[in-house]
Amino acid sequence: VCADNGTEVSGAVGRSVTFHLQSPDGEAAAWSFRNDVIATVKFGNPPEVTFFDNNYKSRLAFPEDGGALTISQLRMDDAGTYTARTSGGKTKTAFTLHVYRELAVPTVTCVAQNCSVGDCRYTLHCAALGSGYGTVFYSWSVGGLPRSEGPTLLAEELPTDELPLTCTAQNPVSSRNATVVSPAALCA
Repeated sequence: VCADNGTEVSGAVGRSVTFHLQSPDGEAAAWSFRNDVIATVKFGNPPEVTFFDNNYKSRLAFPEDGGALTISQLRMDDAGTYTARTSGGKTKTAFTLHVYRELAVPTVTCVAQNCSVGDCRYTLHCAALGSGYGTVFYSWSVGGLPRSEGPTLLAEELPTDELPLTCTAQNPVSSRNATVVSPAALCA
């Protein structure tokens, strides 16, 4: 039995994901989730499918004459390892599915303001509130040009041609922006 080392796949809650078998051998495949068989498919047009877990029946499809598995309406509890073993017995393919929520629009808050002799510095913090996002990567741009990475930005009073400030939050399945037109107004 040749088993690949597993393909990592990311999907978003409510969306679909497809696992593709590379040149499947034999006439059929058994698909398992966490080592429990959920369906078998006999390759063909159309493929013949037998379900062993009715929780999946309405959400599974087998495109490419049964050589692929599509899971629709993804849920957080769909995350885990899916394995396909073909009837030829030579191929066992594993797919690890990570399911994430799409990010909410991030919120920018003024953490600190320090003004002296008419010169002000502002500490701004960007956060996408919620859970199930996985690792969130933050970056800032000023006037459309990259400025810094991370959720916190130290900004000085900026000329209007260097505005706006934009925080971008990204996770494996989405990207959202929040724009600050005036740090002074945000911190007022």
